[in-house]
Amino acid sequence: MKTRVMVSALCLVALVAVTSGQQAAAPGRPAAPPPFKDLDSLFNSLPSASAPGLDKPQALFLATMPLSCLDRPQAHPPSRGYLWEATYRPVDDYQKNLAFYGCFDWHSSVNSIWTLVRLVKSYPDLSVAPIVRQKLARHLDTSNMAGELAYLKGAGQFERPYGYAWILKLAGELADWKDPDGQKWAASIAPLAEWTAKEMAQFFMTLERPNRGGVHPNSAFAMYLMLDYVDIAKDEPLRIAIAGTAKRFYQQDKNCDTKSEPTGTDFLSPCLTEAALMSRVDDRQTFLPWLDSFLPAMYSPDFKPLTEPVDTTGITRPERLAGKSHLIGLAFQRGAVMNRLAGVLPAEDRRAGVLRRLAALHGVKGMQGMHDAGYFGSHWLGTYAVYYMLSPE
Repeated sequence: MKTRVMVSALCLVALVAVTSGQQAAAPGRPAAPPPFKDLDSLFNSLPSASAPGLDKPQALFLATMPLSCLDRPQAHPPSRGYLWEATYRPVDDYQKNLAFYGCFDWHSSVNSIWTLVRLVKSYPDLSVAPIVRQKLARHLDTSNMAGELAYLKGAGQFERPYGYAWILKLAGELADWKDPDGQKWAASIAPLAEWTAKEMAQFFMTLERPNRGGVHPNSAFAMYLMLDYVDIAKDEPLRIAIAGTAKRFYQQDKNCDTKSEPTGTDFLSPCLTEAALMSRVDDRQTFLPWLDSFLPAMYSPDFKPLTEPVDTTGITRPERLAGKSHLIGLAFQRGAVMNRLAGVLPAEDRRAGVLRRLAALHGVKGMQGMHDAGYFGSHWLGTYAVYYMLSPE
C-alpha cells in the first residue's frame, strides 16, 4: 500500500510540473542541459533548405489532385445523410442541387474547390484551366449554392467549425478574383457565405471553451482561417466575434504544452496555430510579450518537438494511412503558421530567421511525403501544400 501511495504522489508531482509548463527532472538526476545555448547555435545546426514555391509547373501538378477527386462522391456517412438516402442511393439531382460532394469528405470538397480557384487565379493560362473552369461552373452554380444553404440550415453542428471556415475561405477567394467567371461565382456563393458568417459569429460568441486539439474541431484554426474572409469581405461583426472570442479563450495562456505535439494523428499544431491567431487579433505591442510567455525559447528542449518534421516512414498498414496523411499535412500547416509568425516579428528579431528555416524544412518534408498515404492523402494534401506555399515568407 505504501508503494502504491508513493507512486501516486510521484505521478501527481509530474502532472503538476507538466501542467505548469516546467520539465521535471528524474529523481536523483540533474536536468538535461539544453541542446543549444542560443538562437544562433540552433540556426547553425539546421540544414539549409529551399522552401517549395508555387510556380506554373507546381501549380499544374497540384491541380491534378483535386481534379481527380472533385466528382468522386464520398461514401455514405456514419451520421446525418448529406449525399446518400437511407436506401444507399444518391439524392435526386445532387449535381444540380449540391456543390461539395467529392474528394472523400464534405470539407475536403470545399477546400479542393478553393485550391482550384486559387491555382487558376494565380495562373489563368494553366493548361488545365478550361477543365477547371468547367468543373467550377457546375459546382458553383446558383442552384448548387442554394441547395447547400438549404441543407446547412437544417444540419445542426454538421461540419462546424472546420467546414464552415473553408466555405468562408472560398468565398473570400472568389470575391477577390477580378475575373468574369470569378465574380459570377462570388455572387452565387454570397448568400451562403453571409449566412455562414452570421452563424459563426454566434457560434463563437456562445462557445464556452475552446477546442485545443490538433484536428478538425480546433477553434483557433477555424478563426484563423475565417479572418482571411473577414479581411476581404470587411465583415466587422465576424471580426469582432473572432477577436473577442480569441482574447477570451487565449489571452491568459502561458507555457503552451509543446512537448505533447503531435498527439495521435494531428494535422494542426495547437500551439503554433494559437500563436498565429493571436498575432492577427492583437497589436504587435500586445502580441510580442504574450508570445514570449506562451512559446518556450526556440533553442530550449521544450520547443524541440516543433522543430522536427514528423517521420511517417514506418506507417504502412492500410488502416493507418488516413492518420499518416494527417501527419504529412502537419508539416505544411506548421510551415504556414511559422511563416506567419516570422512575418510579424520585428526585423531584428533572430527568431524570424529560425522560423523561416524551420518552415522551409517542414515544407520540403511535406512535399516528400505527399503521396505516401495514397488517396487518403491525395484528396486533401494538395490544398495544404498550396496554402503553405502562399503563406508569407
